[in-house]
Amino acid sequence: MDNSIRKIISIILYVLMGISLILVVIFYFGNVVPGTEGTSMEEPLITGKILLWSGILVVITAGLTLIFPLINLVTNLKSAKRGLFTLLGVAVLIFIAYTLASNEVLEIPGYSGGDNVPKTLRISGTGLFTAYILAGLAVLSILYSEISKYFK
Repeated sequence: MDNSIRKIISIILYVLMGISLILVVIFYFGNVVPGTEGTSMEEPLITGKILLWSGILVVITAGLTLIFPLINLVTNLKSAKRGLFTLLGVAVLIFIAYTLASNEVLEIPGYSGGDNVPKTLRISGTGLFTAYILAGLAVLSILYSEISKYFK
């Protein structure tokens, strides 16, 4: 990344941090909603604006989190190939877990809730089997790394 882009990003970050700092100072030392002064339910007047600002920061962060990996993907095709293989591996793992999961409705005495339906049970089973498979792979990789030390 060249120096001019770093300076621009640095300036933008300082501006966002400055706006956040000003809002926090106004939040703690500013006016309160009329009628709530001196009570335990005292509410700063700027609460809505702080929540809006935090939402804006979350949207900016989520957008940048999606945009920069895509830029990196386009500029570095070799790493994109590795990333696609990783995604393919995760998709295969989830497919295996999905096929292992059951959608059979459970007979639970005394339960009359609405979550005992085939679709929900299949999704829950998929999550459980995915966790079991990943935990098993983690244990196997630990065992492999420890045992392979002795054969080197």
